[in-house]
Amino acid sequence: MKTILSTGTFVILVSIILNSCDPAIGYEYYLNNKSDKKLKIFYTGLGFNDTTKTVFVQPRTKLLFYDTEIWGKNPHDEENDFLKIFDTLSITPTDTSKLLIDYLQRSNWVYSSDIGHIGFIKTGTNIYKLEITNDNFGK
Repeated sequence: MKTILSTGTFVILVSIILNSCDPAIGYEYYLNNKSDKKLKIFYTGLGFNDTTKTVFVQPRTKLLFYDTEIWGKNPHDEENDFLKIFDTLSITPTDTSKLLIDYLQRSNWVYSSDIGHIGFIKTGTNIYKLEITNDNFGK
């Protein structure tokens, strides 16, 4: 009887702990460079991956340029706060042309999510994708 009570108490405690914790929510940011130009991405990230980095994206290349996790609630579109995971973010062509698309505006990104579960906890990844074409450049 003592073993059954101890096992039941353990299960209840684990359930309480798992239900009271915020899960880690993932964030992934992709750039699909469909243009003929080489692009430079500079960022300082926040979250578990708080790094500063410069990444070059070759023409006609799709790249996952940043991914991290933070403690949070269920994955969902962060709408106007979708870049909250960055302290700094800039995307520029490496030549003298000017990028016309406003990459800081949520309306220029496509959102999707990859939702999963760990026991009773809903977890997953917020995925944001930006596409840049030749039409997005001016002189």
